[in-house]
Amino acid sequence: METRMTMLETRFDTVIPTLATKEDLKYMELKLTKTIHHEITSCTWKMISWMTVVVGMAFTGVFYVARYLPA
Repeated sequence: METRMTMLETRFDTVIPTLATKEDLKYMELKLTKTIHHEITSCTWKMISWMTVVVGMAFTGVFYVARYLPA
């Protein structure tokens, strides 16, 4: 029984230092939050740019049809 307990203690002594602390988790949470906000902002501006191009092309097409094609 004593050897089994010694093996478990050794195993715990090996595993416990590798576990994340509250500070580690808080740091990762802040880093993840910053990354998510950056990505959302980046995607928002890409979407705004894409929609501007699409609306501009649609307007150009309507203008061309109204101006140059016979009625």
